[in-house]
Amino acid sequence: MNHNTDPTYIPNFLPGGVISALHPLPDHYIAYGKGGLCWDQYGNRYVDFINGYGPLILGHSNDEVNQAVFEQMKCGTLFPSHSPLYDELLSVLRRHFPYIDRCLFLKTGSEAVSAAIRLARTYTGKTKIIRCGFHGWHDALMTSHLSWHLYEPDPYPPRTPLGVIQNSPEPLVISWIGEDLQQLADLFNAHRPDVAALLLDPVQLREPIENHLAQIYRIVNREEALLILDEAKTGFRVSLSGAQGLYHIQPDLTILSKGISNCFPLATVIGRHEILDLSPITKIMGTYNNELVSIAAALKTISILEQQNSIPWLWQIGQLLIDGVNEILNRYGLIDIIKAVPYRWPCMPYIWFLSTSKKAQELKEEFYYKLCQRGILLLANHMNFVCLAHTIKDIEDTLQAIEDVLQDCFQQGDIS
Repeated sequence: MNHNTDPTYIPNFLPGGVISALHPLPDHYIAYGKGGLCWDQYGNRYVDFINGYGPLILGHSNDEVNQAVFEQMKCGTLFPSHSPLYDELLSVLRRHFPYIDRCLFLKTGSEAVSAAIRLARTYTGKTKIIRCGFHGWHDALMTSHLSWHLYEPDPYPPRTPLGVIQNSPEPLVISWIGEDLQQLADLFNAHRPDVAALLLDPVQLREPIENHLAQIYRIVNREEALLILDEAKTGFRVSLSGAQGLYHIQPDLTILSKGISNCFPLATVIGRHEILDLSPITKIMGTYNNELVSIAAALKTISILEQQNSIPWLWQIGQLLIDGVNEILNRYGLIDIIKAVPYRWPCMPYIWFLSTSKKAQELKEEFYYKLCQRGILLLANHMNFVCLAHTIKDIEDTLQAIEDVLQDCFQQGDIS
């Protein structure tokens, strides 16, 4: 792997990640990526399970996507007219989300969520939103939470992020953590008749997911509110039609983003025409919303994902990683406090460190530090993402690195 042998070496290229925060070395950065791998400027190779926090569903620098983008760039990227590519992408989306007849193109998931909320309020004439999960960084979505991506309940008291001003004496966005369905019903009751929509990230749901989704759907319909599914992470990843396709739920609006265009900036709000046709009235617009490079990237990305065994491979390679990690942890007697789990689905593997275990929490920092030194990029406080380009050898290299890390920790007395 040609890794730097300096024991203090750790790269600083994980924006927002725990390694970047704890071990800053600003002279390291990722210079090149291909498939499921990337390299820093010194030639050190890494197996990448971060994948841009999810958008690199095919892997780095996919040749087919790059070629489609290049062909569009030769023709131009932003025109003052409609393009057949918009209709082509809508037609592709309707194959997998057959209830939709409109699509709104934006650049980021945060934009798409904000647009969906505004559309829901315009359509229903109501003001309040019940939210569950992480839905972007805009002020309206920054309710009093410390974290939204924990496999266990958040052990810390909620707080509002600095810089976010709460102007309304009564909050317009109310949080539900996704566990207690009676609590959700109570929230609707407490804020009746002002709730315009439930905004739901499926990764926040608990088992049995299908049963919970069906009950949520009934509650929302009973309250005459809209159901907005934020499938930024799950769309085109857990299935070609997202979590809603797995569990046969038809929301009113859906947000798609991370899996749609292999890291080219594109997000969409899809749904029924009577809702989305309100976008001009409520002034949802943007200079780059109709940019064509990302549309071309999305068309090619989805066509690759539609090929036989693409989605099953994401599940299979994720499960191979989970099973292999647990076999090692079991041998080291750590399985009760550290465990690899599907973050709801195997295509988003997660290594869980028991929050109430001092031993697990002390080992956590060292574990990720040493893994990165050995060429494995895994997120410590977030689900990870496998990509279509990951190979069995990548999994084997990862498992060997984990074995080496744990052996090293035992020898140094970090694990007793």
